Amino acid sequence: MARRNVDDLPLLLLLLLLMTGCSAVKEVPNAVVLSEATPAALSLLPSMNRNVEYLSANVKMTATINGETAKAKGKLRLRKDEGVQIGATAMGLMEAACFEFLPEEVHFIYKIDKIYAASPYSEVPFFSNSGTGYKVLESLLTNRMFTGEGTPMDKEFAGALIDDKGDMVTVTLPLAASRYRYHIEKSSGNLLCCEGEYEGEGSFKCVYSDFGLLGDVAFPSRMELSFEGGGTTASLTLELRDIKEKEFKFTPRRLSSSYEKVSLQWVVNSVGENLE
Repeated sequence: MARRNVDDLPLLLLLLLLMTGCSAVKEVPNAVVLSEATPAALSLLPSMNRNVEYLSANVKMTATINGETAKAKGKLRLRKDEGVQIGATAMGLMEAACFEFLPEEVHFIYKIDKIYAASPYSEVPFFSNSGTGYKVLESLLTNRMFTGEGTPMDKEFAGALIDDKGDMVTVTLPLAASRYRYHIEKSSGNLLCCEGEYEGEGSFKCVYSDFGLLGDVAFPSRMELSFEGGGTTASLTLELRDIKEKEFKFTPRRLSSSYEKVSLQWVVNSVGENLE
């Protein structure tokens, strides 16, 4: 296939393919103060009980990969167990590109060049390296503590190590092929940071550095994801505005037969060529 000019492919979309200390948090009403680091106290936190069915927001995105940075604006939409859509707009008017994370596969649609890709999670670098899937992404975006496959953490914290560090509490889940750490601020009860390590295949960190309200509980309005592995250092910052939990019908984007199908790896390679 002839090499396509992809200079205008948003760099942040590549970051979404890769998925590859914590900041101070603004005071938020109705925060749960964590007075002691016990399983009973931790089990009351919003991040343990969060059950977001719908999430929509305007989003500003800043992506960096190996020192190269790009920015874009768009929309984020999530419906529990059905999918996540992150779209980037051109000149703030029309959607130019969209990533869809569905329970079984990932879709990438780039309207300007009329191309699309559809692949299972086993072919997406971050997910294939870590052995995880859609549930992990959904948990990260909804600020929820989770076990290895993204399912909600057990209320009894079976097998977890709880370390009271004064101002912070760290909960570590050592699993067969991975390890997750959750850093919780005592004064607010907020989950500020999630870290994952995967048997030499790489590591990630998701920092929640600003909070607003979703309903009557704290919810992150700024998320900073970073990934290291396979010779790549990448980060993606999402700044959310007008966060809503209003019900909507989740409809996956139609994969047009008039678009050319490419592989996700081809997209990664093509963007990579333009960054060298």
